Amino acid sequence: MSSPSSPAPLTDPEITELDDLLAAVPEPREPLDAVMLDGYLCGVLAQPLVIDIEQWLPPVLDWNFGDTERPDAPPALTPDTPGWHAAKHERLLALLARHHAVLERQLREDAWFDPLVMQPDDDEGKPIEGRAAIGPAFAPWAIGFEHALNQFPALESLEDSELPDLLACVRRHLPEQSGDDLAFAKALDAEHPLRGMDEAIEDLVGNVVALADLARGERLKVETVRRTGPKVGRNDPCPCGSGKKWKQCHGRDA
Repeated sequence: MSSPSSPAPLTDPEITELDDLLAAVPEPREPLDAVMLDGYLCGVLAQPLVIDIEQWLPPVLDWNFGDTERPDAPPALTPDTPGWHAAKHERLLALLARHHAVLERQLREDAWFDPLVMQPDDDEGKPIEGRAAIGPAFAPWAIGFEHALNQFPALESLEDSELPDLLACVRRHLPEQSGDDLAFAKALDAEHPLRGMDEAIEDLVGNVVALADLARGERLKVETVRRTGPKVGRNDPCPCGSGKKWKQCHGRDA
């Protein structure tokens, strides 16, 4: 539940509108769809560093953003981009920023969010049920999450014993895996099989919340280290105990 001062989650019509706006981004850009976006933003928010919108937005609007081997990379999307206009741009940014803010609050305060996954249908248009639904339903979300990790590698750089297992529990939903990821996925399916959509959602949310908590703890640890100890004035005694003023000792080159 949102407080009066916090943004409300997107409604179903707003999610559809967001998906339509993303699909309307002019070529040759390849934007994410709403489901991949949801996974991507969770991957952004699970980082041990705060990622500003100026950093996370371009890979939303173009899957290939930052590809150094792409000679025909299009310029950044602006309100004046041909085939686009200011009203669409403003509305898209507003919906993206709001969805990001809601997910951030939910991960931080609620320890729960509702992942944007769709019940898949078979070739006859009938809903796929049970375990068979998990793969096609969760693959786009997991692809978006992995897209964030490819753009922002700080999370995977953490040295934490729980990190590999938590990431493996999210990556089990990727459609194409190899090496260690494939081995982890097979082991998880054997030891902790997911029997349906509800169970898969609960498992995914729990692991993403755990990743976000782990990253937040690392972020707080870094901030605490940066702020440890009182500020030393240039004319104060140097903390090293030399008896000299700080400006004449370790602060000489500061």
